[in-house]
Order: sequence, then structure tokens, then C-alpha cells
Amino acid sequence: MKKLSIRTRKWLGAYALILGIGYAAAAFAEAIGGQVFPGSLPGIAVLLVISATYLMGVKDLMAGEREGLSFIMGGLLLSSAVGGLYLLMAGADWLMYLLGETEDFAMFTEISPATILLALALPLLPILRTLTRGMPW
Repeated sequence: MKKLSIRTRKWLGAYALILGIGYAAAAFAEAIGGQVFPGSLPGIAVLLVISATYLMGVKDLMAGEREGLSFIMGGLLLSSAVGGLYLLMAGADWLMYLLGETEDFAMFTEISPATILLALALPLLPILRTLTRGMPW
């Protein structure tokens, strides 16, 4: 297969670096902010795994190798799963508010950093689809 263009590989590498640092910062903020109880430790670990997945693809992408795309795709899948779960939790809280089970619903306190980072990662989807078209799996 041919190599990625210089512009594409630099852009994807920088985007993966930004997302990796963002997920690491979200894990760090969750670890030091507020109370850390044993139930939040798996969430911190998941954010660190997503961060590592994005960061592992940066070197290959900057070198122009297509192997870095697999890390970006894996990170995007993990981001979608985790961000989707946080969106479902916010939707459940909103439904509880509509049913009158809770007193208030503050949208800004319900949105987690993983959901915001998912929104930042979604522009990668059409780019990865274009780059992997015709690729043998």
C-alpha cells in the first residue's frame, strides 16, 4: 500500500496526540478532583487505556505508516463505547427528572469529560472511512 500524504499523516498524528493528552488529562482530573473511591478507579483506568491507544498511534502516523490508523480506529471505538455509556447515564438521569423522581437536572454537571472528548473524536470517523476504503481486513 502507498504511504499516507505528509499533510494527512501530520494532521492525524497531531489529532491523535491531542486526544491522547485530553483523555490522560481527564483521567488525572478525575483522580485528583473530589473524592476517589474504589468505584471510580475502573473509570480512571479506562480513560488511561483510551489515552494510551491514541498515543500509541502517533509515532507511526508521523512516520507515514498505515499501522498507526489501527490505533486511531481502536481509540475511536473505545471513545464511542465509553462516551456513549456516559450519554446513556445522562439520559437516564434526565428521564428520572422528567418522571419526578429527582428534584433537579443540571445538564452541565451531567456531561463528563469523556462525552466532550467523544464529540472531539467524531470528526475522525469520515477520514478513517476514506483512508481504509479498499483495505484488506
